[in-house]
Amino acid sequence: MKKTVISVGTTAGKRQLRILKNNPFNQLFTTEMGIIVLLANVTITKGKLGFSVTERDGDFIRKALGIHAAIFANVGGYYSPPFGALAALATAISTLQDTIIDVEAAVYGAEAAKADAKRDVMRLLKKALNYINDIAFDRQDVASEVITGARMLVNKPISQDKQDLKAVLGPGTGVVRLFAKAVKYLAKYQKATYEWQFSIDQGKTWENIPFTHKSKTTVTGMLPGIETWFRKRDFSEKTGMSAWSDYVSIYPL
Repeated sequence: MKKTVISVGTTAGKRQLRILKNNPFNQLFTTEMGIIVLLANVTITKGKLGFSVTERDGDFIRKALGIHAAIFANVGGYYSPPFGALAALATAISTLQDTIIDVEAAVYGAEAAKADAKRDVMRLLKKALNYINDIAFDRQDVASEVITGARMLVNKPISQDKQDLKAVLGPGTGVVRLFAKAVKYLAKYQKATYEWQFSIDQGKTWENIPFTHKSKTTVTGMLPGIETWFRKRDFSEKTGMSAWSDYVSIYPL
C-alpha cells in the first residue's frame, strides 16, 4: 500500500496522534527531530442526513424522530459523551408536530410558524450530524456502524482505491446478486476471501452471509419489499483484511 511521509520533526496534537495510532495502516516513528508519520492512502468515512427541509412533512418528522430515538437509545454504545442538544431536538420536533396540526386546522399564521419550526429541527439535526461525524472520525474502524446506528447515511467517499459493491435483483422471489471489485495488488488479481453481510434495520444490526472465494455471490431468502442493506470486506495474503465497504441498498422482489 502506498505510504507518504506527511509530518517530519513536528509536534502532533493528542487528538491527531490518537486517530493515527487507531488506524492500523498508519505507522508512527519518533526521532530526535520529532515525529515522523507514515500515512496510508485511506479515505475518511463520513455521514450525511440524506434529506432536507424540502422533505414532505410526514417523512421529515419520521426521519427526525428516528435519529433522535437512535442516538438516545445508544444501542452500540458509541455515543459518548451524550449529544448535548438531544432534549432540544425532541422539543423542536414536538413543536413542529403542533404547527402541522395548526396548519391542518387553518390557524392563522400556522404556515409561517411551521416553516420556522421545520428549519429549527433541521438546524438541530445538522448539529446531531456534526456530533456523529466527530465520533466517526475518531472511530474510523467502526465509522459506518456509528453513522448508520444513528439512522444517518454513509456519505460514500470518492477514492481511486475504493472497492465497489453492486446489488442487483436476481431471478425469483427474495433473490439478490452481489458483485464486488476483485482484489488486486500491484495490478495483479489476488486469491481472496470475500465476507458479506446484510441488514434490514438500516445498519443497526448486521447478519452474516456465507463467505466466498469469488468477488460475487447470490443471496436467497431476502424479505420482499423490505429495504435491505449489503456490505462486504475482503482478505488476501498481500492486502490483509479490508474495512467493511459502504453499504448498498435494494428492495428485493
